Amino acid sequence: MSSSTPSHHALTLPKIDETQYALLTRSQYLWMKLKLLSLPFIITTELLISPFAARSKNKPLKRIIGDAPFRFLIKNFSQAELQHLFGTDVGVYSTWARKAKLPIVLDELDDGAKLMWIGPKRCEKVILYCHGGGYHLSVQAYAISFWRYIQVQLEKRGVEVGVAIGVYSLIPTSHFPAPLWQTTRALEHLFSVENVKPSNLVLVGDSAGGNLVAQVLSSILHPPHYDVGVGTTTTHISKSKAPREPPHLNAADTAGTRIRVRGAYMMSPWVGLTGVHPLGTTEFIPSFTENNNLDILTKEFLITWGTNVLNGAPNRSLHIDTIPYLDPLHAPDDWFQGLQSVVERVSVSTGSKECLRDADRVFFKERIKPYHGEAEFWEQEGGVHIDPYLDFQVGDGPLRGALTPRILEWVWECFSGGR
Repeated sequence: MSSSTPSHHALTLPKIDETQYALLTRSQYLWMKLKLLSLPFIITTELLISPFAARSKNKPLKRIIGDAPFRFLIKNFSQAELQHLFGTDVGVYSTWARKAKLPIVLDELDDGAKLMWIGPKRCEKVILYCHGGGYHLSVQAYAISFWRYIQVQLEKRGVEVGVAIGVYSLIPTSHFPAPLWQTTRALEHLFSVENVKPSNLVLVGDSAGGNLVAQVLSSILHPPHYDVGVGTTTTHISKSKAPREPPHLNAADTAGTRIRVRGAYMMSPWVGLTGVHPLGTTEFIPSFTENNNLDILTKEFLITWGTNVLNGAPNRSLHIDTIPYLDPLHAPDDWFQGLQSVVERVSVSTGSKECLRDADRVFFKERIKPYHGEAEFWEQEGGVHIDPYLDFQVGDGPLRGALTPRILEWVWECFSGGR
């Protein structure tokens, strides 16, 4: 695929129905609770086999204890069960903030978008964090703790930054383009209301959040044709208003030119939602099979949830409308041409033992690097999906590998002007 001009069929903000989130019958709820009783056995078994199991033998003890339940939940629990267990964005954030003795600062924006601030609300320099969760699950406490750690370490170096978590609607409450629409709303708010300069903003995201960062960059390069008509007249998230004019990032630049943000970092970005590359082939991307028993995610999980995401997108019969935004691995070859003009610094990271490893490699090599001379790619040896975050699930700081220090250094360089 070489043409970078998409068909201009309008994208509409889908209906948003929060009542569909974590929807369980009583019997389903009881079955979920019953399955949870096996967690101690799962952890004990993994500890016993860890000296011999490839996925655990080189991990610290704390990580074995933390990673085993994660993999068990992903393999054995339904979407609704996981949503019930993982909670809501606002709920997880509020609980984390109270435990950390930090203020709860929540900005409610148009069209169901929200910003949740980690620590003090600062707008001179800002990290906008797009959380992962496969577009199905909320932000998790370990991810918030990771970015709080980065924030505190930057403060020790004399760089004060605000860290805002973007909240977007999750499947099945809504579908694409809702996350992109709402994240664009959040950026509009930061630029026009909070007076954040694009040159002082860094976009970061993991997994689906990394995919969403790529969507934002795509939308600056190729502004989508949004329509606020069909599908937006029903009730949205509580207290949200009927949508205003469609979001448009370039319009946020008062000079009338394309914006250029300071940086964009994608950790284990979820690309290759079909599990194959290129489209039309029948064999899975090699790492999907090679790392199926090593990663915290499985091939089956990624394919099932990827299918949910793609099937919920509008204009499925017109792949060119949605695929370049939703799955950049399958975008036209020159889709990211001009990338260096919209983001000063960009980086992508993956782990050698994650299912998405080869998809992330191809994404960087074929989509990012040719159009950004300063782009960086980091692969953590022995790393699984979102590996740096998982250290913060069981501790207060990094436990292994050099990726977390590299991320910290990269963010510091973004805001300090260093290299």
